[in-house]
Amino acid sequence: MLSVKNLSVALSGSAILKDVSLDAGSGRVTALLGPNGSGKSTLLKAILGVIKKTGGKIAFKDTDFASIDLKARARICSCVHQNVLFSSPYTVLEYVLMGRYPHLGSFDYYGLSDYRMAREMIKRVGLAGFEERIVTTLSGGEAARTAIAQALTQDSPVMLLDEPTAALDPRHSMIVSEIIGELAAEKRVVLMAVHDVNMALDCSDRLIFLKNGAVYKDMDSRDITGGILRDVYDIPWEILPVGNDGRRAAIPVRNLIGLKYAGEKTGGLIDAH
Repeated sequence: MLSVKNLSVALSGSAILKDVSLDAGSGRVTALLGPNGSGKSTLLKAILGVIKKTGGKIAFKDTDFASIDLKARARICSCVHQNVLFSSPYTVLEYVLMGRYPHLGSFDYYGLSDYRMAREMIKRVGLAGFEERIVTTLSGGEAARTAIAQALTQDSPVMLLDEPTAALDPRHSMIVSEIIGELAAEKRVVLMAVHDVNMALDCSDRLIFLKNGAVYKDMDSRDITGGILRDVYDIPWEILPVGNDGRRAAIPVRNLIGLKYAGEKTGGLIDAH
């Protein structure tokens, strides 16, 4: 169990997260959803230790993250960040292999088993044959899958994902969604921040909605309603059945509302009626 209790984060004097509490269990996919600026990415970064919390506690099993260094934390948590950008000309294999670094001793170097795992994870994300490609030459989708391969190579019990399919085409989005399900089946903790409500409905067991830096709703994905989505995103939604296997799709009801863009005056969408 990954446990977050009363977590608060402030950046540049502004409160971004306010007393956020949640638990993410192993064997399940937990999705973080909410409007832009609600704190989803900030929450993942605070768990990783990339940004400092101003209050609260983060723990995995009996390990308080405040008591361990970043390398030890990396043995527990791996992360795929959104907007992957490469600045150094590593090969794909070299970059993915870095996922093994948290498991090395002070004077160790990568061994045959590390290389074997890196190659297996490259193949798993559909990049077999890309091992010697320079990462700075990759497309956005290839870069995203390379980052996922590195996180898989890290082989940690907690996987954090920030918009893991944002740069992917439909086929590769489906591959990544299947990998996410496999990670949960391997009894890992999977916590992902997503904007795509339908992806969350398709591959998540649990939905945690953030709004204005706080937990607005924590629920089983099967219990989602259009009313909950309306309250979170401030537009009406319909939940519709898809196919014969129990899947559902969430559709914003654009033709039932009169919305217009108000520009700089309001900074967003307003009800025209």
